[in-house]
Amino acid sequence: MRVKDVAGSSGRTVVTVEPSETIADVVDLLKEHSIGAIVVSHDNKSILGIISERDVVRHLAREQEGTLRVKVEDLMTRNVLTCQLDDDLEATMRIMTDGRFRHIPIVDSNSELCGIVSLGDLVSARLQALEAQNTELTAKGRHNR
Repeated sequence: MRVKDVAGSSGRTVVTVEPSETIADVVDLLKEHSIGAIVVSHDNKSILGIISERDVVRHLAREQEGTLRVKVEDLMTRNVLTCQLDDDLEATMRIMTDGRFRHIPIVDSNSELCGIVSLGDLVSARLQALEAQNTELTAKGRHNR
């Protein structure tokens, strides 16, 4: 399986935020779109960073006062790993698991943002594929008796 089998041929629509926006803006977008992470970008193509609900909660646990006024650029992860639509699903899952992050932006051959997938999306797709394979093998086993 490939990432495109989960994300479709063009990836999933990506919500982005400017680095100068506030954590209050991020929280509103996370809630509005029912998502767990937002790509930080000036132009919806380049990736400057990523900010997740986990980043917000970690900061909130350290410094409750003023968290919503903090700028995105002060909390975002800057070294963002990415994948491409043709990347192997299991390899991408391994990268995310090893890196302990739950969202990975998808880039095209020009390294421009074209989608995003969550670890949950990838796990769900892999489980569905395994269930389909199990059903097929079970049916073949009954047929061969």
